[in-house]
Amino acid sequence: MTGTIKKYYGALTLLCVLTGLLFPQFSVFSGYTPLLLALLVFSLVIEHSLEDFGRIIHHPQFLGLVSVSNFLLYPVLGFIFIKTFNFSGDIVSGIILLSFAPSPVVAALWTELSGGDGTPALSAALTSMLLSVAVYPAVLYLMGVASLSVAFRVFELLVFTVFLPAVAALILRLEEERFIPARKNLNFLSAILGLVIIVVAVAHMSGSVRSGGVMEIVLMVSVMLLAGFTYGFILGRLMGHDGAAYVYTAGMRDGVIPVGVALTYFSPAAALPATILLVVMPVFTGIVYYKA
Repeated sequence: MTGTIKKYYGALTLLCVLTGLLFPQFSVFSGYTPLLLALLVFSLVIEHSLEDFGRIIHHPQFLGLVSVSNFLLYPVLGFIFIKTFNFSGDIVSGIILLSFAPSPVVAALWTELSGGDGTPALSAALTSMLLSVAVYPAVLYLMGVASLSVAFRVFELLVFTVFLPAVAALILRLEEERFIPARKNLNFLSAILGLVIIVVAVAHMSGSVRSGGVMEIVLMVSVMLLAGFTYGFILGRLMGHDGAAYVYTAGMRDGVIPVGVALTYFSPAAALPATILLVVMPVFTGIVYYKA
């Protein structure tokens, strides 16, 4: 089933988009987006042991190089598009939320499905997401997007949806192997959760957002993804190993965290850039499918 989902992920994504557009009633589940993120992090982390994550110590250049897309490439492109299209208001908040979003843990899943080693990708993505627990609210506050109280609530949200699920999964992973679910079941759960989040995000967007500039945001997100995937591909070629891990970790961006933060503490318009990312990114992933 996981292989089938991967093969037809682009078509399934379009189906989920259509479902969200036709049935905005699914937006009633938007309040559960943090829970879906927590389950996604847990299901991916529990597949690996502490020894797996320790391997990233032997490849510090991987973490450093892919982090450039997190803290430089995407933010710079986001600010360029804000100035180019004169975005304002909640859309600017949404672009900032997206630009500073961490790498997604699902990058490890795509790396493994491509025949690569998912451990460096998952280690880097988790490191990025764990850092985002502190960095993300700080950026929102320092850039004037969120007040100090809202920034602190964002911090609390990320602690409960990213940090604690990851820690709980690693602790459980230390127990007997019989307590660990089958790997294929976890991959399947991760893929399904990603599709469910797309339905809910699009349903909320279609039922609540009536703002212009959608095509400009689609262009912005597409350019960001293209730049990220290209950067990752070049890194993989230069380093000569872990090509798939470089491509997906540097190119893909987490859309669930900015959607969850926007729908919880901002307006629906602020969730628009990240929602479009959730729609466009799987299509890009299918187009640039990288075989390690």
